[in-house]
Amino acid sequence: MVTTIYRAAETAITFKDSGGSVVWTLQNLASDAKRISARYDRGAGSLPSRYRWRAVIQWTATPVIGQWIEFYIAGSDGTNADGNIGTSDAATLQVELWNMLHIGCVRVQTATGAANNIASGMVDIWDRYVSVGCWNQTSTALQNTANVSFLTLTPMPEVYLNA
Repeated sequence: MVTTIYRAAETAITFKDSGGSVVWTLQNLASDAKRISARYDRGAGSLPSRYRWRAVIQWTATPVIGQWIEFYIAGSDGTNADGNIGTSDAATLQVELWNMLHIGCVRVQTATGAANNIASGMVDIWDRYVSVGCWNQTSTALQNTANVSFLTLTPMPEVYLNA
C-alpha cells in the first residue's frame, strides 16, 4: 500500500488595513515602528495547524536594499496571549514581540518606492486565536496607501490517500 500526501490549501486569512479578514494598520508604518493586528478567531473544533504565510510590503521613497521588516505570530487561548498583547490593532512594544513567535522577514529588494517586496514561509499555529505583529526595521516608512502592505495566512492541511 502506498500513502500519498497532498496539500489542500484553504481560504487565506488576510491581515490588512481594511477589507480583509483582520484589521492590521500598516499604512504609513514608520521606521522602527512595531504593530500588532486585531485578534483572529480560527473557530472551535478540529482546525489545520500548518499555515503558509506570505507578506507583501511596499516602502515609500527610496528604501535601503537589504533592510527588513520582521513578522511575528501570537497565539492565545482567549485569555492568555503570547507577548501579553491585547486583542485590537495597535502599536506594540519590542518587549511584547520578544515573547511572540518570529516567523520571518521581508527584505528590501529594490530601492524604488511603491515596489512589491514579497516573502513567504510556513508556520504551525496551535491556538484557537491568533494575531500577527511586525517591526519595521528599515529607515523608511511603509507606503501611505491602504492595503498595499499586508500578510496572509493560508491553511495548508495535509490530505492522506491510501492507494
